[in-house]
Amino acid sequence: MPHAVEAALREELRRAGLAGHGALPRLLALLRASPEEHLTLTEVAELVAEAGVAVTSGDLARQMELLADHGLIGRLATTTAELVFDTVAEPHSHLVYEESGQVVDLHVSADTVLAMVRDALAQRPGGVEILVRFRREAGAAPDPEA
Repeated sequence: MPHAVEAALREELRRAGLAGHGALPRLLALLRASPEEHLTLTEVAELVAEAGVAVTSGDLARQMELLADHGLIGRLATTTAELVFDTVAEPHSHLVYEESGQVVDLHVSADTVLAMVRDALAQRPGGVEILVRFRREAGAAPDPEA
C-alpha cells in the first residue's frame, strides 16, 4: 500500500478513536479497494486471504465489528441471515431485492428516496417492506441499554 494511502487510513482510524497500527489499516485498505461495496464476513475473509494477511476468523469478525461500530464501514439489513458490511461509510439508502438478494446503493436526496418509496408502494401494494434505521454517530459507543 502506498505510504500516502497508509498515512491517510491511519489518520482516519485515529479520528474515529481507533489505533492506527496493526491489522486495521490493512483491513480498511482492502475494504476500500474492493470492487464490491457489500460484503459478507466470508467474502471479507476471502479478500484478506487473497492479500496474504493472516488473521483468524474470530479476530476478523471483531475487527469488522470495530470498524462498523466506529462508523468506518456500515452494516446492512438484508434478506439473508448472514451479516453484510457496506464499505461505503457515508450515509446512503439501499434497495434490497428479496428474490435475487441484490442490494442497490441509493446516493440520492431524501426527497428522491421518498418519491421512490411512494412509487414502489403504488406499484406493489403489500409487496414492499420498509426498514428505517437510525444510525449512531461515527465513533459513538454502542448504547449498553439497547
